[in-house]
Amino acid sequence: MYFSVRVLRRRKVRVFIAEARRRVFAILSKLPAICSCCIWRIQVATAMVESAAESEYGSPVAQPIDTLADLAGQKLLKSPVREFLEGSVPLPLNIEAKRPQLLVCHDYKGGYQEDKWVQGRKGMEGYVLWHWHLVDVFVYFSHSLVTIPPPGWINAGHKHGVPVLGTFITEWARGASVCRELLASAETCCMYASQLADLAYGLGFDGWLVNIENKVDTKDLPRLHLFLQHLRQCMHTLKPNSDVIWYDAVTDEGDLDWQNCLNEKNRSFFAVSDGLFTNYTWSEGMAKLSANAAGERNFEVYMGVDVFGRNTFGGGGFDCDKALKVAREGEVSAALFAPAWVYETNQPPSFEIAQSRWWSRIEDCWPIARCSPIALPFFTDFNRGCGTRVAVEGKEVSTQPWFNLSCQNLQPILKVIALSESPLEVSMSHEAAYSGGSCIKLTGSDDSQGLVLLYECNVPVKTREIHTSYCVHVDDQLHICIALIIHRESSRIVVLLVEEGSQVQVPSTLKNCVVQQATRKADLETLNSESNKWIVRKHVLELGICALSQIYAVTYSHELDVKKLISLVEDNTLTTRTLITDSVAGSKDPEILHGMLGHLRISTEREHDRELPNIVFEGCEPQWTQKSEAWKSVSLTLRWGLVQMHSSPGNCQWVQYHVYISKDGESRGCSVSRGDPEFLGVSVVKAFSVQDLLISSSCTMLNFHVQAHCTCGLPGALTAPCIVSNSNSNPSSHLDSDISGPVLNKHAV
Repeated sequence: MYFSVRVLRRRKVRVFIAEARRRVFAILSKLPAICSCCIWRIQVATAMVESAAESEYGSPVAQPIDTLADLAGQKLLKSPVREFLEGSVPLPLNIEAKRPQLLVCHDYKGGYQEDKWVQGRKGMEGYVLWHWHLVDVFVYFSHSLVTIPPPGWINAGHKHGVPVLGTFITEWARGASVCRELLASAETCCMYASQLADLAYGLGFDGWLVNIENKVDTKDLPRLHLFLQHLRQCMHTLKPNSDVIWYDAVTDEGDLDWQNCLNEKNRSFFAVSDGLFTNYTWSEGMAKLSANAAGERNFEVYMGVDVFGRNTFGGGGFDCDKALKVAREGEVSAALFAPAWVYETNQPPSFEIAQSRWWSRIEDCWPIARCSPIALPFFTDFNRGCGTRVAVEGKEVSTQPWFNLSCQNLQPILKVIALSESPLEVSMSHEAAYSGGSCIKLTGSDDSQGLVLLYECNVPVKTREIHTSYCVHVDDQLHICIALIIHRESSRIVVLLVEEGSQVQVPSTLKNCVVQQATRKADLETLNSESNKWIVRKHVLELGICALSQIYAVTYSHELDVKKLISLVEDNTLTTRTLITDSVAGSKDPEILHGMLGHLRISTEREHDRELPNIVFEGCEPQWTQKSEAWKSVSLTLRWGLVQMHSSPGNCQWVQYHVYISKDGESRGCSVSRGDPEFLGVSVVKAFSVQDLLISSSCTMLNFHVQAHCTCGLPGALTAPCIVSNSNSNPSSHLDSDISGPVLNKHAV
């Protein structure tokens, strides 16, 4: 047994921070009056110190860079935890369209809140965005010098085809001092610009918002233009689809003078950047003036809208659509600053309802940004990046609430199209999950029939077969099936994917509808077990060369009227709703019926061999700490490699890893045998950090297992264990061939 000096230092730092914060706020509470801005800055500074301490001494966390020296020294690129800070999902190639763009600038309590925990955290509290289909550019913002997007936001954005930008900001007196150092010479400004580009490229995000919000010396202005120009050039060289966007604050004379539009005083910065993000206090005519000033680049002007409503046009809040309508009429783009206002201000009656209400007003006046999915294979479990449990193919492996944005899957549009006499509403539910932590819940009545638009897409299919699967809950009272809208040559076909033995009939007069029954029944033994409440339906379609354009969930209470269904598809201007109310969602009224949709998979290939991939552990360096006579803790980083990187000749890659643990020789507390591994967490890189994991002192050996999951949503085999021994002062790690599967976990880390 040995004590880790590193762990002891980490514990001392945490105790110091907690005590320092307690004393600071105790002093503040006794002061007669203090500026709210000062309190906010103290809170941000405290959070930054905590984040830095955790990163250096504990679990890997996302964090900003606060000095030019750290930027020049490539602090994060040389960090031993760099692999955890990188975005793991590449950005698909975007085909830029000549249309208004919507930029979302995420500013929530100074940044780096629940989203800083790169492996996720306990508890499902935290801001989540699920209206990605309306977003063209996402910016992660804080008031630190260099704000680097946490990998959860990079991964979530990229899964939806949205580029994610960081922020470079200088402010007030300190900012002026930083600018003098930054712009001291042509060499220094180009060096720092290159470092920013390397940082974005190395950590997997897509550019920068540059916000110089302080006066700049006149003599330094040429070098400020050079800095911006060089940053843009470096970014485009490293990432051709990247963006460098300039914020409207400093004029071409170096004055801090917000223009609120594009004009002669800031045109020179617009010329050497990819866009202008204007200040928020513009008036109605400035949108059109900006479009005229930009010429052919009119959609590269983003009219700023502060959702908090601080002197912003339209008033912000639920009236942000007023500003967006003016921007669109003026033929420019728009930038929404701090849409987490809905979450931060606790808008009633709940976050989901308020968020959906807020974004529905945006959707009513702004075009959908992109189609998703764009290619096969396609899988979604509708995971928003948080949940009250973790499930794998219908079996719960953890009952601990969690938050991890990297786990967010492609989010559905959830537009309800129903017959006016048939009430039907939709919500995202955490009360059950087939995979991840969420499912779609449909609520209706005894006569409900309608559609829920899940995805607008444009997926070319060039193979002979399409393989699909989806699942519904065993306790469903509403029937649910899937409808695919297929374009083949000059015809449009509705393909209904129904259960085996379904009596759904297509009238002979309808030539554009096909009913496909499931290929096999669900396994009744699995279906009736307490651990699995889902029925999986699988279909094989032989459609030939075609294109998939829309995906719907179809629901009905008794018999499906196919003729009425087709009329809904043809005319989706009928009654539409996108949100269920709390009263209906939780209703016990026997006349209220429910149905759940757990996942959806569409692929051109059959399911892969579940014995893949072959994972090889690369060892770890465990550090043990004796907590008491009865308990000790261990900290380590597991790393592994894949001998076989893919499951098939297709595009289904291994992208997510579930980590489990079992303990040998443990007799105190909650005993877990080798055959009963418990869920530890999820990683999207080939490494997993374990910090201060509490273990009974009688435990002599830990067995870590990893289970890879592919882009098709299918899990591979659970690995043989990586064994970490505590039988002497030199813990070891080796492989063992005894393999076992995951079960319900009550103690997730």
